[in-house]
Amino acid sequence: MNRFRTACFFILCMALVSGLGAQKLSDLKREGEKQFDYRQWAGALDLLGQYQEAKPGDLDILTKIGICHYQLHQAEKAREYLEFVLQKDPKTENPDRYYYLARTLHGQQEFEQAILFYKNFLRVAGDKHKLHANALENIRRCVSGLHTGANDEVALVENLGDRVNTTGDEFAPLPSVNHPGRIYFSAARENCTGGRRNDQGYEDNVSGHWCSDMFFTDQTNSGWNYATLLGDLLNTSRFEVALDFSSDGQILYFFRGFTLYGGEIFADTAGRKDEYAVTPPAFSSPMVPEAGDQAPFLASDTLLIFASRREGGAGGLDLYYATRSDSGWTGPAHLGPVVNSPYDETTPYLANDGRTLYFSSNRSGSMGGLDVFKTVFDDASRSWSEPVNLGLPVNSPGDDAFFRLSVDGLRAYFASDRLDSYGERDIYVAYFKKEQTEQLADRDLFTDADKRLAKLNQNTSGPQTVQKVTLPLLYYTSERDLLNEENRRVLDDVARLAQTLPNPTVLVNVHTDETGPAKFDLYYGIKRAEIIGNALQERGVPPRRISLKSFGAAYPVARNALNANPNPTGQALNRRVEITFSTTEEALPLELTLQTRPVPEIMAIRGAPNVSKWLDGVAFKVEAVSARQILTNDALGMFNDLMIESLPGSGSYRYSAGWFRSFNDAAALRRDLQSQGFYDASVAAYINGIRVSRVEAVTLLKKYPDLAPFIKN
Repeated sequence: MNRFRTACFFILCMALVSGLGAQKLSDLKREGEKQFDYRQWAGALDLLGQYQEAKPGDLDILTKIGICHYQLHQAEKAREYLEFVLQKDPKTENPDRYYYLARTLHGQQEFEQAILFYKNFLRVAGDKHKLHANALENIRRCVSGLHTGANDEVALVENLGDRVNTTGDEFAPLPSVNHPGRIYFSAARENCTGGRRNDQGYEDNVSGHWCSDMFFTDQTNSGWNYATLLGDLLNTSRFEVALDFSSDGQILYFFRGFTLYGGEIFADTAGRKDEYAVTPPAFSSPMVPEAGDQAPFLASDTLLIFASRREGGAGGLDLYYATRSDSGWTGPAHLGPVVNSPYDETTPYLANDGRTLYFSSNRSGSMGGLDVFKTVFDDASRSWSEPVNLGLPVNSPGDDAFFRLSVDGLRAYFASDRLDSYGERDIYVAYFKKEQTEQLADRDLFTDADKRLAKLNQNTSGPQTVQKVTLPLLYYTSERDLLNEENRRVLDDVARLAQTLPNPTVLVNVHTDETGPAKFDLYYGIKRAEIIGNALQERGVPPRRISLKSFGAAYPVARNALNANPNPTGQALNRRVEITFSTTEEALPLELTLQTRPVPEIMAIRGAPNVSKWLDGVAFKVEAVSARQILTNDALGMFNDLMIESLPGSGSYRYSAGWFRSFNDAAALRRDLQSQGFYDASVAAYINGIRVSRVEAVTLLKKYPDLAPFIKN
């Protein structure tokens, strides 16, 4: 009898335990699916993972676990689960399995495989599925990805790391105007001041998302510091997003609202009189955030560029601009059909030159969601060049936006949700191999083109008069007498002439006699060119209009030696600086003669090479390397037509070889240079001695069709 009672008690206990276990499992599943529906991916993954361990084999649960891994940017795990589910159920009609495996492969840049699974999704989902149009767009983006190459100007792109980025959402980086190595950014992540809110702006700790706050971080020798909140007065219980700084860095413009889609823009003047103001003054501008205006960029204190969904655009978000005068802001003007498309254009950034515009778009030609594009304004045609995709590794199959150049033009910061990020969007930095020249140029806003033309027409009204000018060459013995009295008078004339011509480029070409290895003659030549460039700047010539070139001893006009003995007269004739004027557009109203010293017959070089022929029309060189000091690699000395090129104040020296009329011939030399260890060698294009980028070449292609292979390469 006792044994019977014991057995009954044991059976009852087992039943109770089994019932409690089943109840717990059902609770795990129900709560996990609830978290999944609320898009709380980490919580859903934890709960569904526990359920899967206790009761393995549920393909729907495995699918949701795979989707959670994708949403948390754990690409390999997502792929593992989704491929397993499709292997177990190859005839599945569940479209999510195909779609999210396609999204994972797309994010890993396996574009052909991704296209296959997008097509499988379309096959089972039907054309009424809410993601049907998105899948079609993603197939187009995969095709673009197959044809998008690497950007040769970018050395490296890296994540700022876990001291700055988290599993939350970091975005909108702003390089500091006054503090090198500091960036400001916004983030919606755990423990932000405003807590969790839903799309209507109400507190919601279950299904809501973190409000955004403003942060800053500094770069040190040991890396980036841990991000710091910008301040209790600026970060509140609402959404705050840092938008931009004034040109002097003293005013921070930021957004504040109960949602990201409705609020106000404020101008914080901390550091001035309003340091302790609880509510900063509102920013008066044509922008209306509630109407869909967003992503403002203040190109100057008088030019505002922003994105908007307002009526009358090309479709989606378009870019607009407005200017400010003493009477206030003008109404917003559309940037036009070249920049704007039927897709979204957003997060504009105008480089310091005032005419090179970066923006993000999911237009045709993007490989993911938003890609960063670049376009350049042309005064003559009053139009923007066809936007060019910045390519890999700046762009990715994710959303890449908020692109901003650093003050020195050597870096760019942007936000991306690519699959190697820590969570949603992260802050990334792109390091360039050399300075982006548009960031070093003097500001010349595209909105002032009409004023410049009117001034030009005023100066050139009536029959065009061609100036006949004779400029003596600058001769020198050493750096000490480079700016002797005679040469300074010539530079005075050059500066006055530059101010009368329509947008000329001043070419400063330095030659020397042969004093030793070519690398030293070239390097000392560019240092002398910098002295001339600085002198021209002091005389009012903008640095962006000065091109410095050193040719070393490659183009002598006289023999350096006679009868095996040094020839001081010939050496002195070879130590010279030739200054000319050039343009890539219409011919300058100038007939320039360079006055040289006569070369005695006995020391003249018959058939000597002359660099001037390469400074006329289209020509190509091969840049071997860009450095900030003398190049010690002697391998470059085996190539002909060596040159160092620089811009005033940049401190960066571009070493190049060869002169060619044909791009293909230049490409052959590039391969030779790469075989000698110059792995980053690239072809550079010149028009009338002026180096042009691919973006500039696009605007000039109609006039110079020989640039076509350079643009396509």
